[in-house]
Amino acid sequence: MTSILKNQIIKHLSKFARNLKPEQISLDVLKGKSKLQFIELNEEVLTDVLELPPWLRIKQAFCTGVTVSVPWTKLKSAPVQIFIDEINVEVVLTSGPPHRKQDRPASALSDNASYGFADKVVEGLSLYINTVEINFDSDAFGGSFMLSRLSVESRTPGWQVAQDLRQTRISCPVINRALMFKQISWQLLRIEASAKTDRNEKRCTINAPLRLITSGGKIRLALKKNTIDGTVVNAQIHMLLEDILWVATLPQLRSAIAFSSYIMSLVRQSEKEYPPVAPLPTRPVETITPNGQDVTISNTFRAFDFDQTSHHLHIKKVDLHLCDDAHSSITYPPEWDIDSGAMQVTLYRVLVDIYPRTLASCDRRNWPRYSAPNDFTRWIETRLAQQFSIFCSDTDEAGRTRLVHCWPQLMSFNVVLRIHDLIIQCVSDATSKKDSLQNMFTSERHLRSLPNDQYIVHFEFANFNHPMSNTLPVPAPASFLQLGPFSILFDKRTLRWCLYIVHNISTAFEQSLGFEMEPIPHSDVRIDLLMPKVIIPFPAPSSDDRRFPLRLLISFSTLSLSNTRFDRDIFKPFEMLNKATINYASNAKLLGGGSTLTGDLMQLLGSNIPVGVSDLFWLRTSPAWVDTDHGVNTKSLPVISDVCFSGVILARPEQLNVYVEPTTQINAVVDHFQFIQLTRLSTSLSDFFDVLARDQKHFDSERSVPSPTVAVLVAIKQARASILLTMGLMPSPYDNCPTVTESVLECLSERRRSFN
Repeated sequence: MTSILKNQIIKHLSKFARNLKPEQISLDVLKGKSKLQFIELNEEVLTDVLELPPWLRIKQAFCTGVTVSVPWTKLKSAPVQIFIDEINVEVVLTSGPPHRKQDRPASALSDNASYGFADKVVEGLSLYINTVEINFDSDAFGGSFMLSRLSVESRTPGWQVAQDLRQTRISCPVINRALMFKQISWQLLRIEASAKTDRNEKRCTINAPLRLITSGGKIRLALKKNTIDGTVVNAQIHMLLEDILWVATLPQLRSAIAFSSYIMSLVRQSEKEYPPVAPLPTRPVETITPNGQDVTISNTFRAFDFDQTSHHLHIKKVDLHLCDDAHSSITYPPEWDIDSGAMQVTLYRVLVDIYPRTLASCDRRNWPRYSAPNDFTRWIETRLAQQFSIFCSDTDEAGRTRLVHCWPQLMSFNVVLRIHDLIIQCVSDATSKKDSLQNMFTSERHLRSLPNDQYIVHFEFANFNHPMSNTLPVPAPASFLQLGPFSILFDKRTLRWCLYIVHNISTAFEQSLGFEMEPIPHSDVRIDLLMPKVIIPFPAPSSDDRRFPLRLLISFSTLSLSNTRFDRDIFKPFEMLNKATINYASNAKLLGGGSTLTGDLMQLLGSNIPVGVSDLFWLRTSPAWVDTDHGVNTKSLPVISDVCFSGVILARPEQLNVYVEPTTQINAVVDHFQFIQLTRLSTSLSDFFDVLARDQKHFDSERSVPSPTVAVLVAIKQARASILLTMGLMPSPYDNCPTVTESVLECLSERRRSFN
């Protein structure tokens, strides 16, 4: 009896395992327990089951030990449990020819198309794996992926531990649908990727490792299945991660960029040499409902039902530390005073939602943790209506009729990124003290008393397609970013260090991308900054007079930037953009780019998009104002009252042109002490911009393509300034002079008496 069962087990497992012998199987039929020792898996079958891309190949895979526990008398209420000690997989990244797939995939080895009790038993099983380790290797890179204490269990709809397996399913016989809930959890996740110093070296000698280690995490899967044939109709996948700490150095970032470009080159080469094979036709999903009868769905099923597939990522907290490598061979700009610089970025409650296929016209009210309608839904609704009108006017009668018929079925691929709170610290170095660190970027959600469901960062991307036709015009992709409220500190050392980091990353991209990138398709972009505030510290005053302000505050209600025109009722045309303004700019002695700036503005004056401009963005602000104060939690004094601005940004590969003009009159009120501090600030900023120019000149000497020139023109029609004189006695320039002491004054008075 035991030998017969062992042979049957070997017969079925031989499709997935190699060299399996009866001696490796320990079987106890009555207790429902079975043990298998050291199973070598068939890498070709695994490749087919996992549907891996051609450039990713499994070299070897094996399990050290498998224990199966089957509750024969309680299969309906208790799960089958599988315990695996360790799984090891070796993967190779290659550009060679892919292995030949089977005519019938391993996922369709069974001829039985029905969905019965055996399928429910398999769906309800619980899997426990002590360690999963996947090692990948290639000519230039290597790495590993490790999961510890992995478990797969069935859960209740509320994601609680089920006492009865039947509590993990909700069925609706009327529409032949069933909902099931599974949870995958682990205790430790470690990802490592590294670049080899030599093509002939092993993984033990690879350098610049990228390491990402997270604590406990879980994946929650909600599956909606057809109870007739067992096919999956929809799925919701939620990945929940706890705190993530990642310390990355510049060499590690360069290694990551090189690794990603290497993967992209393999993908492109594979797609060029081995085009994807068309998938096998599948049977349509059938739903049987009573004819002529109203379908009644239970309230429980309706409460947990979902009508589309979606993927969700939830991260509680992310701590990112970006560090400079003091021992790197990179040369620093002259007068560099940041030794081993580091910056910390902290993200709270990061949410990423992906909806592969959804109706573009849906109201999104059924999206989890999503508030609709909002600014993006209103903007995209307006954009779709405008583009539909343009498409209808540009096509003939037959095409217009077809477009009107297919437009309600327009589908979209959506990505939503939201961050509840965000903090970015100023750069620190080896001599910085912890108590002296300041935040460069700080959200003001607590100061503004924002509701809990409003996020500091809200980004959305939508890409559109017609499911029934490839010839109909498709709307341009849309990207939307809403940021704020926040305050940003103008810190000179941090800005210098950020430009240094950007230079290193851009240089790494130029060196790593050995292939030509496809041009990025045009996308509608809109950026909204809510209540941004820029804090600029004044230079330290020469005296301890408290009347000298310490900070300059530039505040906006909203600031919007978009490459699509704003509504005419809220966006006024440029009043100061005329030939006189352009002639004045052409006669001004600019450091560079003056002819390009005036040429673009002249074409823009004629309502034409300038030739050679890669993108054009329109700028609009609600009332902005400027204050000064004496530090945090001190009363501010106004300098410039409410004023609105409009502008345009013309982006070229070699130059960035900016034109801005106020739409209302500028009114400024400055007292004596504010005027002195503003004068000192202008001198300090001028010196700082000279330092940035020298830094940029140093960076351009190391790059093949120089950085683009930035030209800014601000046209002001009318401004009114009022200067308030100080009240009381003015301080004498000799009062606080350290060289004029009492002894010097006595000596001068004695000399005056002697002359008399």
